[in-house]
Amino acid sequence: MNKPKTVTQLQLGMSIGTAIIGVGILAFPRITVTLVSTGAPLTTLIAVFAAVLGGLMLAYLGNRYPDETIYEYADHLVGKWVGSIVLLLIGSYFLELTALAAREFGEVVVTSVLPRTPVPVTILVILILVVIASRNDIAKFVRILTFYMPIVYFPALVIVVLSLKSARVENVMPVLGLFHGVSFQNIVVSTGVVTALFQNFMITGLIIPFMYQPKRAWKSTTLGIVVAGSLYIILIYSTLGVFGLEEIKNLLWPTLELAKTAALPAFFVERLDPVFLAVWVTAVFCAMFAAYYLSIKAFSHIFRFQDHRALALMGLPVALVLSRQPSNIVELYTVVKNIGLAGLPLTLGYPLVLTVLSRFKTHQPQSKRRGVGAA
Repeated sequence: MNKPKTVTQLQLGMSIGTAIIGVGILAFPRITVTLVSTGAPLTTLIAVFAAVLGGLMLAYLGNRYPDETIYEYADHLVGKWVGSIVLLLIGSYFLELTALAAREFGEVVVTSVLPRTPVPVTILVILILVVIASRNDIAKFVRILTFYMPIVYFPALVIVVLSLKSARVENVMPVLGLFHGVSFQNIVVSTGVVTALFQNFMITGLIIPFMYQPKRAWKSTTLGIVVAGSLYIILIYSTLGVFGLEEIKNLLWPTLELAKTAALPAFFVERLDPVFLAVWVTAVFCAMFAAYYLSIKAFSHIFRFQDHRALALMGLPVALVLSRQPSNIVELYTVVKNIGLAGLPLTLGYPLVLTVLSRFKTHQPQSKRRGVGAA
């Protein structure tokens, strides 16, 4: 089935950049600093390179199979049975990521804005919005993510810049913190945790077949991941510079506390953390939207559904149940860290396997395969 060409290079890059900025931006400075101290910016940079590598593998595969999604060309690279098993894992994984993001969203909103609102209510609201949005096709999926990118990035950058007035250079010293008493295991875990925040780059494998120029997808993919990664690096440097090594370990959501230090005293807005929360809610929706879309598309391919809209509705109660599994916020972040690390073989390892196999297998175009079958 030929796919309509509706996506430009710019839209692909903006979609990836928006999908990556999600719920994790609030807590990741605390997690990385706890593991590697002032080496956190360096492990974040390494994670960005790892995500770029994963995105480039998907762009390469999309160039070789420009009319098929990653779920489709995987069938004849690893076989339908193996492909279905891996897709089941991928679909379940991104569904779990959606549920955990919804739970974290609920905890933050109830703690910061709506203390009298039950957490399940906020979780249900965001999940309903995500499910409704995910019933759209790829063209509308890309337009939604593209539309929200400036809404997410520009206010966040402005708030971070305004908060730097309280930063101190000595707080980020030593810059090469990885080489000052930090264990190799902590470096690996910290890098893996941050890389897990970028896993929505997998949408590249769904979008490329709908591009006008699939051969240029590598540029857009790289740009989208690097722009998102730059924001993460700016955030980790800013939080470290403002709060310092020891204080940041005691903050549950350092990025939110960073926004509270920003102010515009010369204007009518003296506190910018409500503005930042509004931006964060938009970012969380986009990230959950991308993860849920990846999940539903995977299940649709496994069960050979022509339309994924029914599955989108069926996934809602499952995501709602999964979001309630961690009993408290401490357990939630433990689960988030473990699940994020466990998913890297799927989001980085699987594209690598497909890339290696594509070098040894000659791909027969879909049209020819249908012609042979018809004959």
